[in-house]
Amino acid sequence: MAAGNWSFEDDLGHHVEVANRPARVLAYAQAAQTLVRLGVPVVGYFGSQHHADAGAQPALAGLDVPSVGSGDAVDHDLIRTLQPDLLVGVSYAGEVYGLSETVAAELAGIAPVLLIRIAGEPALEAIIGRFHQLAGALTDASAVPDDETALTSALARLTAAVNEQPAVRVTALSGGTPTDAYVANPAYWPGLRLLAEAGLPFTPTTAKGGWEVVKWTNLTSSHPADILLYDQRPNSLGDDQLATIPAWAEIPAVRAGQVLPWNPEPPLTFETTAASVDTLTTAITALKP
Repeated sequence: MAAGNWSFEDDLGHHVEVANRPARVLAYAQAAQTLVRLGVPVVGYFGSQHHADAGAQPALAGLDVPSVGSGDAVDHDLIRTLQPDLLVGVSYAGEVYGLSETVAAELAGIAPVLLIRIAGEPALEAIIGRFHQLAGALTDASAVPDDETALTSALARLTAAVNEQPAVRVTALSGGTPTDAYVANPAYWPGLRLLAEAGLPFTPTTAKGGWEVVKWTNLTSSHPADILLYDQRPNSLGDDQLATIPAWAEIPAVRAGQVLPWNPEPPLTFETTAASVDTLTTAITALKP
């Protein structure tokens, strides 16, 4: 590598080397939220195919920059105006998540692409660590503003709460369709796997990948839970839609008011993760033995 060049190798083994450190980052929404929290400014972000299907990109906490769209529906004029010199994406299975193959190839002709793998085998702490490495490479800061001990402490509190409520059962799910719920497989989602490794008892799933499809009418019998973690993304059924599903109102956790918002695509920092763990711990502590 020539002296003064900037380089980084992503999770798919792609080696990016450019003459100058990138200063105008365009990133996938989740990556953009993460990088901003780690002290790296971004010039814009793109969403997922779910956002494209919904016809709008919702406002995202911590981001005061424009969305360039998602899927096939991206604003090429806006992207050219933003003049990105690096695209940071996330990947589930080798793809540039949130963009069609055609658009991803087009953007790769504008700026180099780096991908962080965020599902399957990697542990959540390792994924967060990769964003730390990238943030450190993109800034002058000697340390990114994120305290790993916050997560360690939060997980210890969760373990203690579960030990006080050993019978607690938790299910994470997305509102798939009016007839079917999508129950998350904790082994696939690093954030859920982290909770399971801290002792949180999730109801078992039969899924090999991310989701098990379960009829709403069968959810209580197949996945009896004291607490539901419910997907808050735009592709998941909202309150108005859930209200039209009779079986939803009959779920014990729903009747008891024990439904917590779950974001499968959160900012990937130690402190943000710690805050969500503490919210869950509070809910478990509030359960009656």
